[in-house]
Amino acid sequence: MRTRSLVVRRSAAVVAGIALAAGGVGIAGALQANAAPNQTTTVSATVAAKPAITIKSDKATAKAWAKVSFTGKTTAMAKGSVVQVQRLQAGKWVNFPATTKVTSKSTYSVWVQSGRVGVNKFRVVTAKATSAAVSVSITK
Repeated sequence: MRTRSLVVRRSAAVVAGIALAAGGVGIAGALQANAAPNQTTTVSATVAAKPAITIKSDKATAKAWAKVSFTGKTTAMAKGSVVQVQRLQAGKWVNFPATTKVTSKSTYSVWVQSGRVGVNKFRVVTAKATSAAVSVSITK
């Protein structure tokens, strides 16, 4: 009888070893689950933020050639990234002669002067993102 139980234990050990070597399914999986019932596995995933930029104007209306300041915040952009102001002209976005850089606090500040009377639409762009447009009415 002692020989029989010894053979059964050895057979179970061999089966468990083969199952572990083959990927740990079946009996080996059950043996592993029973061997450490108090262990928990934590999986954490870090989702990278999508690059983004906002724009805010300090004025909705300004006199021709008056300074209009734009400020905004960025997400997932390195300090020193170039921010380019653009204006909508004849249905196309054209670079405006105003640039700045992203600060260490992920913000930017830039100002423009326009003599084009009427509604001027501006936005800011970087290599990674484009802001929404903001309108400024320029008067005489």
